[in-house]
Amino acid sequence: MDGELYAWKDPSDVDGEAARALVDGWLAAGGDPAAAPFEPSIDVTWFHRELVLDGVRVTSESDAAPLASRRPIFLQTDEPPPAHVVVMHQEPATTSDDLDTIVSLAAKYDLVLYDAARGAVHHPLDAMAAQASADFWPAGAIRAAVVGGIGLVAAIVAWNAAIPIVSGLIAIVGAFMALIAIVTFVAEGRTRLRR
Repeated sequence: MDGELYAWKDPSDVDGEAARALVDGWLAAGGDPAAAPFEPSIDVTWFHRELVLDGVRVTSESDAAPLASRRPIFLQTDEPPPAHVVVMHQEPATTSDDLDTIVSLAAKYDLVLYDAARGAVHHPLDAMAAQASADFWPAGAIRAAVVGGIGLVAAIVAWNAAIPIVSGLIAIVGAFMALIAIVTFVAEGRTRLRR
């Protein structure tokens, strides 16, 4: 696979043409990552660090500070400076698993991915949310109804059992489960009506 992918935090409301203009203008001015026309963000730095630690088969460039240690990300306590952009050059060895890792990391940090070869802008987190909403009916709705029903029954039974402290805790957890199910149905119903 060949091509270049760009990851940044803001601006996030760009289409393919606007992203191409931003990237082309930046590259024409020298392509220094520290002078990129994107807002610096610590999310870009963490994205680059995880990209390197995960061993994704791409060549990357960024103004992100290099890793000070080889410890796992969740054990690192230093607060790195924000970075503007990560440029990933795909190699012949780049696989679809590598691209999936890039997309999942971009979703984790809510970054914009720009595919220069296709001129396409991707918002992985928005795509995941749309997919989750599309998959909600009917399987997710059934699960939400069952969990909400179990929570409601548990709350009613616990409330009527009147066992000190235990009943109160079970009633609160059960009521919370029922409330979350109701909120989920309201949110998904509104999304469905907007379509």
